[in-house]
Amino acid sequence: MHQIIFVGAAESVAEMEADENPANEFPCMSSQQFHREARAQLYALVTGCFLDEALDLEILDQTLMPDGPFIYLLDPRTQRSIAELEEGQVEELGQLWMTCGEIEQLDLAENDIQEFMFLLIHFCQIAVNDDLGLYIYSDD
Repeated sequence: MHQIIFVGAAESVAEMEADENPANEFPCMSSQQFHREARAQLYALVTGCFLDEALDLEILDQTLMPDGPFIYLLDPRTQRSIAELEEGQVEELGQLWMTCGEIEQLDLAENDIQEFMFLLIHFCQIAVNDDLGLYIYSDD
């Protein structure tokens, strides 16, 4: 499932309606094929937590309708940890992430992984520097 990752102020995100597309209001990036379980493996690598804990780092923020869409907030500490990654760490983490089961199943090239990671780091840096949140918009 394709999801939208975006940066926003909590007050603005709280005002979203069910039929609104966050891409029209906020800086966004595509989750591409990196679904929740795949991102959780990256969070586990970055934070050093267990995978089951990493799955809880995307916190349900809003349910726009009973069957979705849903908005999740990335745990602020995780957001900061990702924002603080240095360029040299991205290659090493990318190689480790490629060996995780969910990523192996996606059969991606290393440059696809690093490109996604650099975008995610950039969005986390914006969120941290501007005191915003990193959100994930999902309709499932």
